[in-house]
Amino acid sequence: MVLSTPTQLLPFLLLLARTYSAYGDDDDDLLTYKLSNGIHIPLVGMGVGNLQHELIPQVVSANLMPSQDIRLIDTAHNSHNEQILGQAVASFVAASRAQTRGGGGSSDKPPPLHVVTKVWYTHLGYERTKISVRESLDQLASKNTRQVYVHMLLHWPRCNDELEWMNCEEEENNLPQFVKDAGPPPHLDKQNAWKDSWRALEEMYNEHAAERHRSAGVEGKPIIASIGVSNFELDDMKALIEFAHVWPQIYQGNSWLIFHDPHLMTFLRAHDIFFQTYAVMFGIIQRRQDSPSAFHILSTVSRELTETIQSSNPDNVATQPIATEATIMLAYLVHSNIGIIPRAAATAHQHENSPSSIKAVIQHLTPDRIEKLERAIPALMKGEQLYTSVSFVNALEGAILIHWMHPDTNEEVVVSDLIHPGSVEVQQTHPGHIFVAYDAERKIRKEFVVGAGYGEEQQFRVEL
Repeated sequence: MVLSTPTQLLPFLLLLARTYSAYGDDDDDLLTYKLSNGIHIPLVGMGVGNLQHELIPQVVSANLMPSQDIRLIDTAHNSHNEQILGQAVASFVAASRAQTRGGGGSSDKPPPLHVVTKVWYTHLGYERTKISVRESLDQLASKNTRQVYVHMLLHWPRCNDELEWMNCEEEENNLPQFVKDAGPPPHLDKQNAWKDSWRALEEMYNEHAAERHRSAGVEGKPIIASIGVSNFELDDMKALIEFAHVWPQIYQGNSWLIFHDPHLMTFLRAHDIFFQTYAVMFGIIQRRQDSPSAFHILSTVSRELTETIQSSNPDNVATQPIATEATIMLAYLVHSNIGIIPRAAATAHQHENSPSSIKAVIQHLTPDRIEKLERAIPALMKGEQLYTSVSFVNALEGAILIHWMHPDTNEEVVVSDLIHPGSVEVQQTHPGHIFVAYDAERKIRKEFVVGAGYGEEQQFRVEL
């Protein structure tokens, strides 16, 4: 079987993900993935990196509630919100304790919270990276009994002058003097600064080895659970694997990569590097108009699963998991062992992104539904229209012509050249459309109704 295009490779790559990963639960009903170092990381998280600072305490509190049960939060040092996040977690734990003392809560110690954060490209280089990591750990620390596991990534391999929003010189000039004094400007050594950063991450990761293997860490002290990278291209990943003493356990990248960069995705799988994706919602919200047929498939699956979930417990519809198009997309990725970190400030969106909603969908992802999603999701994410491919095999002794019947007027429009005996004509069409085949003398008329769905193929044999 030759796999030549990203769309063809996607089902193959996702099959590998399901086959070779350590997908499962660690200590409860949580959807997790076992990293190459043995740490179980939640597959479903939430992003607060670009969330307005004033919204973070409320959003964090709502998502840490048992009804949502988010146990992974994604941010970045450059978002300047790690301290706000740490304080929000501490406040939630304190409020839960108070409720417990009042008889309304549980006395059980809360499960660990995972936080993904990142070193910005201004802090690339050995000493600068150590400064960034220490600042992140200090800001995430809080005096509470909830253990925080930190997954520390390099946000970018370098500052890129070709990207309009990156301002290498300006950002360097605006750094505090103590950061400038710690090491040379990384944008002046773009090929090597990140390598020195990785050496720093390896050392700090190894310093936390003892804490990682205890049943509980030091109260209030975040533990570096894993290290990784974000937004690295394949050449940089190959270079990293070549010199690293500790391979990255996590790669965080745009969902675009899943459908457009099969070589990078194959490399990550081959080296047991967990892929965590962002910007998934962009494909649904921004590209649904470009690919209405693909979105139609997603909507159909959404309706089917919503009916299935509601019928299983009709008395509690208001509190049931929901299965919107967004939930279907996220569940499909999680089912393929791809981590997700959607950002949502609205309560309704938090509910559709929640682990409970995603798990409810996964439980009903039959092989038939998965096959449909494997056709629809790549087209939707790439903004491509999805068609039904029909082929007409001429089994008559003479030539034929294929006509398409207009669904409103029943007018028959010629859509092919003469098709000689034994030849095949392929048309891209839509489900339910009607085609008519005539011989050259129009003595023979054969009518065909397209029964295949979007992204599917159907063959018609024109014969007596």
